[in-house]
Amino acid sequence: MIHILQIGFSHNPGGVENCIMNYYRHIDKTKFSFDFLDLYGEGIAYRKEIITLGGKVIVLPNYKKYPITAAKKLYWLIKNSDYKIVHIHMQSAANLMPILAAIKSEKVKIIAHSHSSNTPKGLLRKSLNRVNIPIIRKLKIEKWACGYKAGLWMWGKSFDKCNIMENALEYENYKYNLTIRKRIRNECGFPESAKVIGFIGRFGAEKNIFFLIKVLKELVQLSSDFRLLTVGGNDLYNAFWDKLLEEGLKQYYYSAGIQGDTSYWYQAMDAFLLPSFFEGFPMVGVEAQATGVYCYFSHNISRETDLSGLVKYLPIGKNDEKIWANTIYSDLKNEKGIAKSNFPQEYKIDIATIRLEEKYKRLI
Repeated sequence: MIHILQIGFSHNPGGVENCIMNYYRHIDKTKFSFDFLDLYGEGIAYRKEIITLGGKVIVLPNYKKYPITAAKKLYWLIKNSDYKIVHIHMQSAANLMPILAAIKSEKVKIIAHSHSSNTPKGLLRKSLNRVNIPIIRKLKIEKWACGYKAGLWMWGKSFDKCNIMENALEYENYKYNLTIRKRIRNECGFPESAKVIGFIGRFGAEKNIFFLIKVLKELVQLSSDFRLLTVGGNDLYNAFWDKLLEEGLKQYYYSAGIQGDTSYWYQAMDAFLLPSFFEGFPMVGVEAQATGVYCYFSHNISRETDLSGLVKYLPIGKNDEKIWANTIYSDLKNEKGIAKSNFPQEYKIDIATIRLEEKYKRLI
């Protein structure tokens, strides 16, 4: 049995959490076991399911409040457990404590896994990342990433593409289903003629969410059939709602809030928008392409994310919402339903899980 400690889950069911849970649901549990660390003592997403699947959730004192105590407890946990691998999921290099605690234990293989291509918001985090990047690149650890751009950003030009772990998913849960599409669109109150643009994710500053309102405003001037559907919340959601009201767009908007299972919601969409300032390899982009909706991504997102031929990369500068609106309007005006997706095999979770199992085995 290969016992693995997963570090990097938050209380929010975001891209990292969804990706790793996809693998955990399918990995051979007679050969691999996962435990999950709650680094901040705030609870982690999918806790009940993790326990149901046989995993443990280990809670540390809040690292932000008690950094020394948390670091010591993590060191002793790794030192005195039978973990073979510590797999650390990182949005930046701002916090090296889990890596250093694992190194000090002198008994595990360490995977540092980059899930981003830029530092999330915050001066302190950006400063720490800048200082720590040269340090982490010199450490004798496994240097993984969700995609090539995320790998280059964290690990530099020496990053090996063999160390990409695909953001794979359960394809059958996402592929186009007309029955589900009708049910969700009815639930949202969309008219049959509606052209639905959608966004799924946390309302973080890096997602450039207010750009969605600008695009919607342009689209409804072209056709009153357009609607915006969002799934997610937290962070800037309240400010987003206030801006939407200010622009008089309430009647064109539906919020599904935070959902544990987002697969159904893509079915209601005709187009998926991701105008982010930066991304690593967005899980939601993979999911949208599995469903087969047209995808419109910020030009800051790596071209490697086009897995299906359905993605267009558009600028997000001043007045560029007009480009998005005109492109979307042109693409959707004669379309009925969802486009067909040519989805790659390596992003289907059953195949990807076998590849991950082999990677873990090779490490030990």
